[in-house]
Amino acid sequence: MLDDRSTLERDRSGLWQALLELPGSYAGPNRVWPAPYGAIGYGEGALAARLGEDWLSAPLVLEGTQFVLGNLDFGEAESYADIADARGVGVVRAGPSSSGGLTFLVPPSPLSHYSYAQYLAYSSGHAQEAAAADEAMRRLAARCTPAVPTDENPAKQLAWKLWTRTPLLLAARDHAARISAWHVLLARIGKSMSVPLGDEPLLVLSGGFEARHESGDQRVALILSTDDPTLTLAREMLETRVDEIIEVLPDPDLEGYAADMQLWYLGAWTAYYLALAYGQDPSDARPLSALLALEEPQEEAEQE
Repeated sequence: MLDDRSTLERDRSGLWQALLELPGSYAGPNRVWPAPYGAIGYGEGALAARLGEDWLSAPLVLEGTQFVLGNLDFGEAESYADIADARGVGVVRAGPSSSGGLTFLVPPSPLSHYSYAQYLAYSSGHAQEAAAADEAMRRLAARCTPAVPTDENPAKQLAWKLWTRTPLLLAARDHAARISAWHVLLARIGKSMSVPLGDEPLLVLSGGFEARHESGDQRVALILSTDDPTLTLAREMLETRVDEIIEVLPDPDLEGYAADMQLWYLGAWTAYYLALAYGQDPSDARPLSALLALEEPQEEAEQE
């Protein structure tokens, strides 16, 4: 079914085209701000702040540059930003809010993480890592486009494995951000629920899931990183308690930011095909579209 081009008619916004064109599409500021760096993120900007932790001294800094990556309004982030500003820290804001003071305007989108993440990479002096991420995503795009048949398309194959099943999402502690990334992608684009098992998977698996595993049919485990000791134990517990354990990893020659971005991109493609398999539109659901439209940008950001 996913190889039938007519299924793309369910995609009212042309999201597949946006997915295909995403690698290398960043056109935002490339100014490098003074170090050290801190970043806090909310909503669509939250994942970028987590994946960029290797570039940051702390979430909040007392000197250098404080990045604030926000969604709709910056909420409590404004309080942190005011404190940083009062201490003489350079405060740099990115987001869709029209409240003013933005350095980079990011329109709401299921794929906006790419813009936030690449902005943080360039702004913190990691242009090479940003370019490597684009190349890793291009390599994957060539294998995931709708023209590539299911037997050669990793995203279509994974979508079928997840169809009518509930995935449990696991990763090593150092890669916990991948769990939240896939959880959001599968819900927002894939119109499918998943169960994120975050920092303490053994407590969850040895408690409630252990007691209820007899009703665990149609559950699969998605392993989103190589194993650490905790993940090894979790895998052993799951072997007899879920239908299947599926390891989903970036290309073996990748590491760091490029690996994280390629895996996020695979999640976006997989969620896209999962929505089509369910007969759903992978675009934002109407309630979310209405929420995001409450605050349309009214002024241009400073493109520095």
